[in-house]
Amino acid sequence: MPPLMLRDTDNRYIAVDGIPIRYIVKGAGSPVMLLHGFGEFVESWAFNIEPLSKHFQVYAMDLPGHGLSGKPKVDYSLPFAMKLASDFMQALGIDRASLVGHSMGGIICLSAAISFPERVEKIVLVDSGGLSREMPVQYRLVTIPILGEIVIAPTIKPGLRAGIKKAFYNPGLVNEEMVNIDYQYMKMPGTKRALLNIIRHSASLTGPYPEVVLTDKLHLVKTPTLLIHGAEDRVIPVEYARNACKLLPRARLEVFPKCGHVPHIEKASEFNEAVITFLKSDQPRQK
Repeated sequence: MPPLMLRDTDNRYIAVDGIPIRYIVKGAGSPVMLLHGFGEFVESWAFNIEPLSKHFQVYAMDLPGHGLSGKPKVDYSLPFAMKLASDFMQALGIDRASLVGHSMGGIICLSAAISFPERVEKIVLVDSGGLSREMPVQYRLVTIPILGEIVIAPTIKPGLRAGIKKAFYNPGLVNEEMVNIDYQYMKMPGTKRALLNIIRHSASLTGPYPEVVLTDKLHLVKTPTLLIHGAEDRVIPVEYARNACKLLPRARLEVFPKCGHVPHIEKASEFNEAVITFLKSDQPRQK
């Protein structure tokens, strides 16, 4: 696979609500925002930014608590993330954009399409969260005080490597560069505190909080929507996406075979082609 590292000269910073946000912007044309998943960072889109930027003006940022963005001691709730995304757009003079969100980023995309649809052109949900009341047990366990701190305390490369491999159908695609980038960011002060905060504002031991489960609100999403999902996703099963597609008024689903939780990495070429075709189309194809 090509290298993940982006050039330092690509990095830009802007203060949003007093928080330094690292982002990059490439290309020209209609704006497209890339919103990464939980524990991820701008480099997660390294295989997508350049191809997409040949057709659109692409923005990718580290969400607060992630990567090189600030890690303030705040409540990392869904309303906080939504406001940050909206204020980021406003700070850069983006009136309206298409949003592409992976996993946790998909929840932000859906919430934005419901809360301020006038600012959202289209959305692409990549193995999105928020589509079921189910939640992996490891996430529920870290909501428990003290236990959560103990669980995430170790930062060792073998553990990170094993976690990354679970997101792939083909674990052989996971290279040392991926592990090293994850290790670098996980070791930064404030990262683990922020990630724990995010989980604890999203779920308890019994499962996700109602505000982050959007299945009952999907009928409110009038924005054209493309769902992309790995057929062998072990984090968020593809059945959740199939059910969501039936509830979204203007949606279609593309399932990538032999693909896990990260189709934008594992099937980058197919992913880029699907996103470009969808964002350039007038309307999504009928289901």
